[in-house]
Amino acid sequence: MRLATIFPVILALTATPSSAGMYKWTDADGNTQYGQHPPAGVQAEQIKPGPPPGSQPQPRLSPQERLKALEAEQQKQQQKEVEAATEQQKLETNRKRCEIARTNLANLKMGGHRLTRLPDGTYTRFSEEERLRRVREAEQQNKDYCQ
Repeated sequence: MRLATIFPVILALTATPSSAGMYKWTDADGNTQYGQHPPAGVQAEQIKPGPPPGSQPQPRLSPQERLKALEAEQQKQQQKEVEAATEQQKLETNRKRCEIARTNLANLKMGGHRLTRLPDGTYTRFSEEERLRRVREAEQQNKDYCQ
């Protein structure tokens, strides 16, 4: 309560009056000087302040126009959210593909003739050429997905 009454009083006492003038004069060396108080014995010109800066007046829109503008803004926001979700999903998919590519590459580089399962459920061994081809593919997938 006490602070609520003291604060406005302090603010009123410390505020500088907006009507304080600015003056322009030329000193003895011929330099143009500016200040709130001109020196004694010098011809000074009082500078009038310009209008205070303000925002441009916005045209008044009808309720229908404001509603359309609001709906357009909401649609843009929804589109941004969808794009962000799509990008997040793409990053997650690439992360999973990266893990798979790294695992495949590590398994293929173990050496030896590894067994692999075919789509029909049977197993077969890779030839050395087939293993090297798959190593190159896994390395390329590593470059593509693990950035």
